[in-house]
Amino acid sequence: MANKSETAKAQHEMIGSREQVKEFEPNQHPDAQWYYKKPGTLGLFIHFGISTVRAEGDLSWGMIKGKPWETKWGNDFCITPHEYWEQAKTFDPVGFDPDNWMKAIKAAGYEYAVFTTRHHDGFSMWPSEFGNFNTNNFMRGRDLVGEYIQAARKNGIKVGLYYSPPDWYWHRYYMSFNYGSGKPEYPDRINLGLDFEPIGELPPVPAPLERDYMQYVNDQVRELLTRYGKIDLFWFDGSIPDISKGITIEEMRKLQPGILVNDRMHGTGDFCTQYECFIPTERPRFRYWESCHIWPDNCGWAWVSRCTGYRSAERMYGLYKPVRDMGGNFLMNVAPRTDGTLSPDFYDRLKDFKAIIDNERK
Repeated sequence: MANKSETAKAQHEMIGSREQVKEFEPNQHPDAQWYYKKPGTLGLFIHFGISTVRAEGDLSWGMIKGKPWETKWGNDFCITPHEYWEQAKTFDPVGFDPDNWMKAIKAAGYEYAVFTTRHHDGFSMWPSEFGNFNTNNFMRGRDLVGEYIQAARKNGIKVGLYYSPPDWYWHRYYMSFNYGSGKPEYPDRINLGLDFEPIGELPPVPAPLERDYMQYVNDQVRELLTRYGKIDLFWFDGSIPDISKGITIEEMRKLQPGILVNDRMHGTGDFCTQYECFIPTERPRFRYWESCHIWPDNCGWAWVSRCTGYRSAERMYGLYKPVRDMGGNFLMNVAPRTDGTLSPDFYDRLKDFKAIIDNERK
């Protein structure tokens, strides 16, 4: 049975997302039980990063050419990787105020949020001690992850952290930025470099660089789990080539006894997140699962300038209800704008969505 959209399939193939293939013993710690208490638990997904400076392409994917989910509609919204990463120099979301978001979703009945600490583009949204592409080197050391966590706790929202193990900045000299190049299904696609120039055959990743990369991922995950106090949920997106070298869920539980970990890094986890922008036609075989969906219209996961606002509450409820009825939780993605604010229509649609839920309960 299909379990994700065609776009998600194409993206997950490139980032090496691992499929949940077996049930994993969910965390039995008392602090982890909130996720399992009732079907239809609501969460807010927050995709935000340097791509919003120009807002021409989606977060990370805006530097990949020939994306099939865009080209089939006659579009290919992208800028070169060099242009994409230059955005870090002017990324300065002066209006970033997650307290407003957390206060609003708490009033609407949401229980958790998940914030992008680092996407595939490699830019870390906190002043990390590991790597050199993070707010230690940009934004005067501002800690957007810490600000989000503080706001979530203040408003009684469970803290979720999104983290992408794939890092295209780290591997920028050893990968093609033309989607599908080198694969049999795309025989005419050539490898493209940092300015979308043809680069011929890709050089192999040096073993020391790959060793350091896997250590870097593990160190950043440990850093996120030890710097900010209690973390309720960790949402991996993609994986590393050799999972035996990655931090284990058991180690993560030692650092955070009450944490919940999804399946995309290890191929198993406390809950399944493969139902991305997709509603299953029958109840999934996994006991605990989540479906995530994009709320803005004509948008990516992150803010783009062509966005036309947020989809109606009725439309989102139509996605939410079958997920809840089949026992899943629902993660609704929002996209802060260039200045770090969420548009007013998000707050309007949020109130509308709550009204539908309230009326249903009467």
